[in-house]
Amino acid sequence: MLLDIGAYEQQPSDTLDGFTDRLITLIPTLQSHGCSVGGPGGFIQRLRRGTWIGHIAEHVALELQCLAGMEVGFGKTYDTDGDGIYKVVYRYRVESAGLKAGEAAVALVDALAQNQPFDIDSVIAELKDLRESDLLGPSTNSIVEEAKLRGIPAIRLNTDSHVQLGYGCKQRHVQATMTDRTSAIGVEIADEKFRTKELLSRAGIPTPDGRVAISLVEATQIANDLGYPVAVKPEVGNHGRGISARVSDDSELETAFASAFAICTNVIVEKTMTGFDFRVLVIDGNLVAAARREPAHIVGNGTSTVQQLIDQVNADPRRGIGHERVLTAITIDDMSQRLLAFQDRTLDGALAAGEKLYLKSTANLSTGGTACDVTDNVHQDVRLMCERVARIIGMDCIGIDIVAPGLDQPLPHGSAGIVEVNAAPGFRMHLAPTEGQARDVAKPFVDMLFPPALDMNVPIIAVTGTNGKTTTAKLIAHTLKYSGHMVGFAGTTGVAIDGVEIVAGDYSGPEGSNIVLREPTIDHAVLEIARGGIIRRGLGFDSCDVGVFLNVDEDHIGVDGVEDLEELSLVKATVIEVVKETGVSVLNADDPIVAGLANRAGGRVIYFSLQPKNEIIKQHLGMGGTAVVLQEGNIVIHSPEPTIHVSSVLDAPITMSGAATFNIANVLAGVAALHGLGLPVDMIRNGISTFHPSASQNPGRMNLIDFVTFKVIVDYGHNTPAVKAMGRVLPHLTKGQKIVVAHGTGTRVDAQIQAFGAALSDVYDKIILADADPRGRTPSETSELVRSGALDNGFAASAVEIVNDPDKALARAFEIVRPGDLIVVQVNEVEPMLQAVMAHFARIAGPAKILKALP
Repeated sequence: MLLDIGAYEQQPSDTLDGFTDRLITLIPTLQSHGCSVGGPGGFIQRLRRGTWIGHIAEHVALELQCLAGMEVGFGKTYDTDGDGIYKVVYRYRVESAGLKAGEAAVALVDALAQNQPFDIDSVIAELKDLRESDLLGPSTNSIVEEAKLRGIPAIRLNTDSHVQLGYGCKQRHVQATMTDRTSAIGVEIADEKFRTKELLSRAGIPTPDGRVAISLVEATQIANDLGYPVAVKPEVGNHGRGISARVSDDSELETAFASAFAICTNVIVEKTMTGFDFRVLVIDGNLVAAARREPAHIVGNGTSTVQQLIDQVNADPRRGIGHERVLTAITIDDMSQRLLAFQDRTLDGALAAGEKLYLKSTANLSTGGTACDVTDNVHQDVRLMCERVARIIGMDCIGIDIVAPGLDQPLPHGSAGIVEVNAAPGFRMHLAPTEGQARDVAKPFVDMLFPPALDMNVPIIAVTGTNGKTTTAKLIAHTLKYSGHMVGFAGTTGVAIDGVEIVAGDYSGPEGSNIVLREPTIDHAVLEIARGGIIRRGLGFDSCDVGVFLNVDEDHIGVDGVEDLEELSLVKATVIEVVKETGVSVLNADDPIVAGLANRAGGRVIYFSLQPKNEIIKQHLGMGGTAVVLQEGNIVIHSPEPTIHVSSVLDAPITMSGAATFNIANVLAGVAALHGLGLPVDMIRNGISTFHPSASQNPGRMNLIDFVTFKVIVDYGHNTPAVKAMGRVLPHLTKGQKIVVAHGTGTRVDAQIQAFGAALSDVYDKIILADADPRGRTPSETSELVRSGALDNGFAASAVEIVNDPDKALARAFEIVRPGDLIVVQVNEVEPMLQAVMAHFARIAGPAKILKALP
């Protein structure tokens, strides 16, 4: 949260009379918060000594989530240059609940500061509702956590239980405990209970006798033929809805039939099996767990009413709402009321001492049932039967419901058998049984999805820096593609799969990363990472195999709370901090700030440098490290292994025959990243020699277009360091006047925009300013700031024009250009400006003619 505490800036907690006591009374669990003191009670000490309202809101936001069953602990509050403005950072497990907790925390602290009441119970109830609607269920969550333990990432694909595990072509999908390879026919069979009975019976597997009825008359006839007691259930249904067990006469049958008919018009009436309710879980054809289940029930004490006994059971700290705890609280629903009516019971009546009263017909944990693990007691014949059932139905993960005296002996035909099979069976009863040994059933499930012997990694190469990100990332993607890989790229020009753009626009944030990582065809992901996306929404991935940190300079200072170069460097350093232990961090040894962050880099460090005698390079090589350097015009890899001469910089087209030193640095960084990935040197050499500064391969990045009598460069460079770097290249390309069509960036602070203008005046002879997007400023305001920066630097006023329409500004440049001149067009939206430049080319050059067909 960006929080304005207003007048409370002058009122820390110790100045608010009675505030701390009111807060502790309302949320006593805050006494366990350690804060900076480091132990329980630390936060309360801070409150009594005096701390800011923003800091208090942080702790309250965390504790509200904990009280709603979402344990979180990390939080930080930072001040800003703004008076009373604070950045409040805290962890959440469910985003909707996290946002609500922040809003509620501010309201709660404000109310208590003013000695007003606050309804915390309603807030916690709302947070619980958000948790239940948005948090992954226990089964899916156990699978995700098991996958993460193995380094397999997870992407949630909807607000329910659809999750992608792994990236790219190695991804697998689960929805609850169904997989992308779960048989659709198997699910359909499991959903049709009578069809299941027929298949299993034909295979010699015991099932209860029964038939399907579509009317009460038919149901009554079937029940009388079978003999009471019978079980009544909808042919299609789940979660125990509409099921009635041990229906004992025609009167009870009428009620049971109506309940089942409301779920499905085909109703199964079958002979009641005798014994306990068991659930067996089979994954990948192997029995992995078994539990004896008991429906929600109470036991009388001779004095307490049914409702009082329910309340006593629900007071068990193991019970909670939905999936928040091991057991679920018992609620009274239509099924419960029907069971009470069958036995002439009411909620107000007392229950005899020792008498057990069932409140549900089915033993589902989600309705308050309990489970006892019996996996170790399953008879070999029962094990074989269940594993056969999984194959007969055709399910990779199946729950098998059995009614029998026990599973420690073969099932007796006629009185015991399989009553149902379930697609997407719940894991909760096995992960955390009420009694007995917990079974880590997520492990065999993930083993089935990702066999341990197979490499399921899709390498991620993440590139950050102030300048050069796009070019370096595209060079890496290009080289990988032409080495035979299917590459996904996301950056400021859009998203491309195998070199084909699928989405245009700036996708250098986490949304671009997610599009690529969700793509099922790719085997490598190359991601350009900008600081804005990191600050606002994070990276879009948990870890990467290669992190490239090119450079850092004073761009975007004063934006998104980043106040100086050190803060900006730490934001960008996030990319190298998440490099895997087995991965590689590529750092610029020529940038002292970047090199100084080596202690934050994950994996193995590879430096790159334009200076082979760079002291950092020398020390790194002396310690057995690896570096890629420019040495006598050649790209060379030094390491404990034999030195590798990759190629001459003259063979890398984007260096413009060595004139574009900034692109030489980008090539060195790309070579370091590709070498770190283990790509053979001949493939690296092929990649850098075939990557051109063309509009097709690297649009908007040093695209040089020859108009025969003059040249035009289209380039994205939009900050002072980029202008200075361009200034070192242009003298190698022309001796004529240099004209620029440029724009400032309105979101920068005034001083940066003026510095941009001063830099333009050092490089160009004519400046045409076109500010199509004021970005929150008044029209022409940014252009006037750029102009003032140029004039303050001694530039002639007559050589600066403001033409805020980009097309007209470009046309003006073509009006004043003379033979031997060079126009540099600074682009923001690449495609429209490239089209505009090429339209001028077509007008000036005329129709193209093929003079000779080249082989």
